[in-house]
Amino acid sequence: MKAARGALDSSTSITVNDASADDRMVLMESNWQVCSQTPAGGTALDGQPVELTAVKFGKSCP
Repeated sequence: MKAARGALDSSTSITVNDASADDRMVLMESNWQVCSQTPAGGTALDGQPVELTAVKFGKSCP
């Protein structure tokens, strides 16, 4: 998560959701890995928000 946030422009609105059924808040981003993103990687961002789903390291993406 931390690397993903760093790769995006600081003005980008980012929402992060727990991809597991645990529905936890992502507090320490360096402990989480990205499972999916909307819009898809490589898509030009024209001010739209980015939504990421993630799981804690050691867990599998659903």
